Amino acid sequence: MTVVSNLRKTIIILITFSFGLISCESEKKYSDFNETDFYEVQGIINYANQTSDPFDSSTEKNVSFTYFLDRPNPKTGIEKNLEMFEAQKGYPLIVLVHKNDESISFYGRVGILENINDKEKEFLNKHFQNEMNKTKENTPDYIYNALIKDTIEENITDKK
Repeated sequence: MTVVSNLRKTIIILITFSFGLISCESEKKYSDFNETDFYEVQGIINYANQTSDPFDSSTEKNVSFTYFLDRPNPKTGIEKNLEMFEAQKGYPLIVLVHKNDESISFYGRVGILENINDKEKEFLNKHFQNEMNKTKENTPDYIYNALIKDTIEENITDKK
């Protein structure tokens, strides 16, 4: 009797374990979708940290970003193990958002969309001004003044 009882327990444990493994879903990747399933929105990088694996390339990062900057409650996305040299905290980026589910998003590319709305412009202006203020606080005046001297308006190479 105990052999049959132990066998039943073992079978029940194996079946339960099998269902547990089957029900686990892996994270969706951009390649799991069609390119036409997405639209672009403006976002900003919250952090871009190197992965914890010491054998990964220095450009392989875990990236967190915020998008829908014009909303009272913007959304946050995370992508792991991205090969992104240019991903840095505070950089603006273009986020790919799924047309049917706004919670599905992917890192698109660093940059600013051409058609951002006024609230997004205001958010980015405030963000960049805060970054400039931090830089000014942490930089001696003579270096900071040299950095901001060569602006687009003053750049002689742009004049024709």
